Amino acid sequence: MSGLKSKDLPSQEGSLDPSPTNVTDVAHGVNLDHYRATVPLWKRVWQHSLTQMMLLSVQAFCGPAMSDAITGLGGGGLATPQVSNITNAITYALLALFCFFGGPIVNKIGVKWALVIGAATFPIQGSAYYCNSKFGNQWYLIFSGAISGIGTACWYVAEAGAIMTLAPSGARGKYLALWIVSRNLGQLVGGAINLSKNHVKGADGGVTPDTYLAFIIIECIALPFALLITPFERVVRSDGTRIVTAETLSTKMELKRIAKTMTSKLVMFSALWALWSFFYGVGCFGLGYILDMKHLSQRRRAQIGLYTVVILNVGVYIWSIIMQTKFDRHNPGHIDWEDGLYPSSFLPYFFVQTTGPLSQSYMYWLISSFATDAQENVRNGAAFRSIEAVGQAIAYGMNTQTTSNPLVGFCVTFGLLAAALGPMIMLVNTTPDRIPADVIAEQQDAAREKIEHV
Repeated sequence: MSGLKSKDLPSQEGSLDPSPTNVTDVAHGVNLDHYRATVPLWKRVWQHSLTQMMLLSVQAFCGPAMSDAITGLGGGGLATPQVSNITNAITYALLALFCFFGGPIVNKIGVKWALVIGAATFPIQGSAYYCNSKFGNQWYLIFSGAISGIGTACWYVAEAGAIMTLAPSGARGKYLALWIVSRNLGQLVGGAINLSKNHVKGADGGVTPDTYLAFIIIECIALPFALLITPFERVVRSDGTRIVTAETLSTKMELKRIAKTMTSKLVMFSALWALWSFFYGVGCFGLGYILDMKHLSQRRRAQIGLYTVVILNVGVYIWSIIMQTKFDRHNPGHIDWEDGLYPSSFLPYFFVQTTGPLSQSYMYWLISSFATDAQENVRNGAAFRSIEAVGQAIAYGMNTQTTSNPLVGFCVTFGLLAAALGPMIMLVNTTPDRIPADVIAEQQDAAREKIEHV
């Protein structure tokens, strides 16, 4: 991590650039009065941490969320099982590989340009689904899987580092809730389209190839929003604190940090949780409220958050297993949305899609509680994303093998949660009472004040 050097201290006199790094003070990292007086409103809005998080959330909706929506509509369903399996295998393999090495890559080129590279690849997957649906062009699906694996990995790592870094310490839960809700809105969009096609009782609907053009347009919108991302050192949080960044490391040192990160207690103890967290198929703001409660220590909030997520997930799993057992005993056939059995059948699926994002939102909040600087958040996020990708691949493989007995999937997921709980409790009980990066920022501010008074 970068130490405090006199050459790194911002000069407040004679500066031609009234950016946050030129208006620091001791108390909060940024002299907000001077900042407001010297920086135009449009620039202050642009550099605000909430604006940057909203820009990321828009990208999450245009990219991963739209990918989920397109997949849910079944454009790839016209591919043969072999092509579909090859495409998914390539996507997950490259996603896991590039996430593993993503930390050094993103720290070298910067979060902004990593997001730009990833956003530029979003429309490729959508166009592949369109071409397959309209022309039966299946080789393009395989090609898009490779490009998507690389581009999405680059974007995921940058996104993970950003979402864990931007928020002020007292609002991390709410910021993460905003992002995770945007990230999962794609399923709502896909579901709404499916409902519009199938709202007549007993009728089956389909999606025309031209429907995918709308999704491709939305995916293209992510790129300009990625270009609006500003470097961390120019971001101003709502509480006036600044983001602690480290010096750029050599490629050799970054590679060494990979091994250190992957073998750290933080990653080792959260690995099973990461695998489990993507085994779900929005109450994230409620969890965000719990994680941001100022009258509790960070460790206590981490403990309450963990038990809240686990209890909700266990409840949903038990409900789902009961319903599946009933269906195994008496197969009700197709259930229409006007049938009396529909609410009790649909609600478990709905809550699985809610508690899954809760689990991820909580994990990113917890990881950010250990960070000493923005670059460490990127490395930790890359490690977590890599393990998530492995979990996705395993879950996909299980789905192809357990279609005859869904209870197997439920039981494996339940067991994985149980296995993950012990290490997570150990990790949560070591959560620092304050974010190390915040403590370091205060120490640097105190050192800066001492130098300025000499």
